[in-house]
Amino acid sequence: MCFLWALSGLTTMSPSYLNARPSCGPEFVTVGDHFNITSGFLNEMTTSAFFFGNLCLGQVYSTMADRLGRRPIIVWSLIMSGLFGSLGALAPNYCLFLVSRFLQGSFFNALTVINWVMAIECLPIKSHATYSFILGLAWVLGYCAITPMALIWPHWRGMQLLTSIPALIFGVIILFTLPESISWLVVRGKESEVQKWINAANKSAKKKITVNAKQIIMENCSERDMEEESFMAQIKNLLRDKYTMLCVAMESILWIVDFMGYSQLSIAGTGIIKDNCHLGYIFTGVVEIVCYAILPIFLDKLGRKPTVMIVHFIGFLSLLGMFFTQRYADSNVAFLIVWLIAKFSFASAFMCCFVYGSEIFSTSCRSICVGICVTLSNLGAMASPHVSDLDSFTFPGFYLLVFAFCSILCILATIPLPETAHRVNGRKNSCSELSSVEYIKKTKL
Repeated sequence: MCFLWALSGLTTMSPSYLNARPSCGPEFVTVGDHFNITSGFLNEMTTSAFFFGNLCLGQVYSTMADRLGRRPIIVWSLIMSGLFGSLGALAPNYCLFLVSRFLQGSFFNALTVINWVMAIECLPIKSHATYSFILGLAWVLGYCAITPMALIWPHWRGMQLLTSIPALIFGVIILFTLPESISWLVVRGKESEVQKWINAANKSAKKKITVNAKQIIMENCSERDMEEESFMAQIKNLLRDKYTMLCVAMESILWIVDFMGYSQLSIAGTGIIKDNCHLGYIFTGVVEIVCYAILPIFLDKLGRKPTVMIVHFIGFLSLLGMFFTQRYADSNVAFLIVWLIAKFSFASAFMCCFVYGSEIFSTSCRSICVGICVTLSNLGAMASPHVSDLDSFTFPGFYLLVFAFCSILCILATIPLPETAHRVNGRKNSCSELSSVEYIKKTKL
């Protein structure tokens, strides 16, 4: 499951080189070079098309994951993402290439959010922060692997192919090896398959599970009743639950802003060190390792809610620092340091979205609610490569002030959200019920 994040990092961050800044030199043939695209706006559509695909179709897969199961959607999405990405490497014109990026991006939700949801449904809540660190390392692996690929095959076609083929191969592998989420099996009343999970856990567990699958399923009958309702009935129930809808609205703000900031600082990484795009890009990836190493500690010690507020405040201060040091961007080490601090803060905030956001909602509506948040976050990701264009209408660095203001907005949006760390009880059909595995452990399985 972690490796899927590495594969997602490859396809998501490849525009850092597909539309590389001049600092990468003439040896790398970008999409714009090959198709003679001179408009900066059109060049950046490589990124926007990817997230527009996810905006249009991402929620479809999230909904299907609740109805059909996590496993089939993840397997299908991984194989199709690799296939469409590989076909994009053969595109004879820029329009068809953008179509391939659109289709490839439509599976981003499935390979990241549904993947994450499935993982946390199979882990106790106390392990979520640690697992986020492992996922973060996997993401950085894919993120940084793009640089050697660019050195091996300095052409956009090679980059597109090398970042897509692994997904196609790994998709075939997990087709035969990936089990279904135990929480989904419990909610759907799949007694025999739940029992297989219990039997498999007993083979390696020090404390044997003593309750059977039927008991677990009966304890979760209310979740199953909601799951068996039609999609429209589920939506109506969610709309009636005002607190859940408030959580969706506030989480959506966090996702949109954090994804926008993270994408902008990542994709622009090839341009932060003059005459050395590779080193600058690697720096922006490696700094995330620090983020993923210390973030679980803060999430466990301080709680989810305070951590989210702190990392956004750090982002606010670092963006202001970038604004005041931007005139020295080409030569000042201080600007690079502040840039990396900003990247650290947005990487932390983005990972908090996964950890904190997925814990707020119940199993029966988790994929739908988180899927709505992530789908809307594509608005931020689509806008991210174009936000810097605001400077041409205002003054240099105006876009940095926009990001700084948005960081404060995220702090305010976090206030009405609940704390989910170390909870043992949650609201019915809403915030923070235990995962099935946590329930198993709590009842002395």
